Amino acid sequence: MPSSIARLTATDHERLLRLIRRACTPGPSQERWRADLVHLMRAHLAAETETLPADIVGGGGEVANAARAELLRVDEALGTALARVAAVDLDATDLEAAGEALAAELGRHAALLADRVLAAMTEAMPRKQMRELGGRYTDIRDAVLRDEGADEPPPRRLDVSRAELYELAKRAGIEGRSSMSRRDLINELQRKQQQPS
Repeated sequence: MPSSIARLTATDHERLLRLIRRACTPGPSQERWRADLVHLMRAHLAAETETLPADIVGGGGEVANAARAELLRVDEALGTALARVAAVDLDATDLEAAGEALAAELGRHAALLADRVLAAMTEAMPRKQMRELGGRYTDIRDAVLRDEGADEPPPRRLDVSRAELYELAKRAGIEGRSSMSRRDLINELQRKQQQPS
């Protein structure tokens, strides 16, 4: 049974904040972090919108309904801030400011979603239904990531280096790990986890 949508969206918000820091701070793989950020943010927002239409959120009562309307407005600002980060040159002096603005919008979005929409739904709806919504959210998010050609599903920790992945692959007994890319290592580790024991 999947996790609750409240837990899954909170985890994605944490991942997104880490990606904003990495994408907007000069360093190795900065372009890849920015691409991962854009893909995951788009997938997160699409999955959230499809998983939480008005009739579903209505199960959380009037508080959740009112917060959903406000969330849609906040998400427009979040999309604008994301587009700004995606468009700024990596060596531009205003990239850090664009990242801070995006992090602030993401914070508003995350607080509104968790504290007003999902908290009211969690209180009013059966736990099983919240887990079913979590499964739907995950399926939609991962489908959007696949459609965009992004990493899918997102690694549990998006900041894992290739060296750390190599060590995990070594412990898991994955053959040919020394010649694998970071993406290949993630794929093999995920495949190994999905195999029955």
